[in-house]
Amino acid sequence: MEKAARFAWRAARNLLCITPWGKSVLFPPQSLAHRFGRSDADYAIRVFMHHYQQLSTAGFRAADKILEVGPGQNVGTSLLMWALNHARSGRAVTVILWDVFPNMVVDANVLREAARALSDSPAFHDVLDALPDDGIDQTLGMVARGELLPDIRYRVQALPDLTEAGEANDIALVYSQAAIEHIWDVADFCRVIIRLTKQGGWHSHRIDLADHGRRETNYIEMLEWSPIGYWLTMRFIPGAINRWRASTYMAFLTEAGLKILSASRETREVLPITRSRVNQAFGSLDELDLRTTALDLVGVRPL
Repeated sequence: MEKAARFAWRAARNLLCITPWGKSVLFPPQSLAHRFGRSDADYAIRVFMHHYQQLSTAGFRAADKILEVGPGQNVGTSLLMWALNHARSGRAVTVILWDVFPNMVVDANVLREAARALSDSPAFHDVLDALPDDGIDQTLGMVARGELLPDIRYRVQALPDLTEAGEANDIALVYSQAAIEHIWDVADFCRVIIRLTKQGGWHSHRIDLADHGRRETNYIEMLEWSPIGYWLTMRFIPGAINRWRASTYMAFLTEAGLKILSASRETREVLPITRSRVNQAFGSLDELDLRTTALDLVGVRPL
């Protein structure tokens, strides 16, 4: 009975979201901005350090054109990425922030304030300890004082519009933090984003694979639904998560042309439900795949 009631409520909510009116009533734009990503400096630094450590371990050095997928309200990570690559290369660096919801404004004032907040954060010592000789603190200082304006561009548009504009071609680094799981047509996204990456270009992704509604009690609750049942309850919900598993991502990205250099999983010790409750669409998955709640991977598009 509980599952039937959840289905009825979710299906009604999903159908309401088909119309712009229903979507705006259930998910006001201002609430969406707060749902997708934090804006504080400590979080931005933590995300930056995570991707920097992943990339540097794999051999990454610098990039002159960077794409961040789904920044939410977090401009700080992109600013740190810009500062690092600008300081290392000594050349012009462009960062494109791509999102499908308008979560923030990015202009000179915002970037100056973000640079100040990053420099003033106690967590910034972690950056300086990891990168003592890269000049990232001096570069941020120049931004904070208004002496240097980073080329950070915020684009809110559908993926076809982003690609047709031509701005996102020849990307040297693509990274994302808990964003790709919110892309419904993830297969198309993966093909396009790898095609936009230049040969020798890098990828660093953190993918959250836990159910976002019942993370603590049943982290694979979304795998209980049949494909049609999940479509009926989630297809038109803003930010609805897809149901790809870690092995699916790695296999598809490899097939689409990305050479995976490293991959690590976060896992839970036990399944929260019996395997019999997992829908048969996921019946062939091994238990490790079902217990995986996050995937970190680094890859490169071969030359």
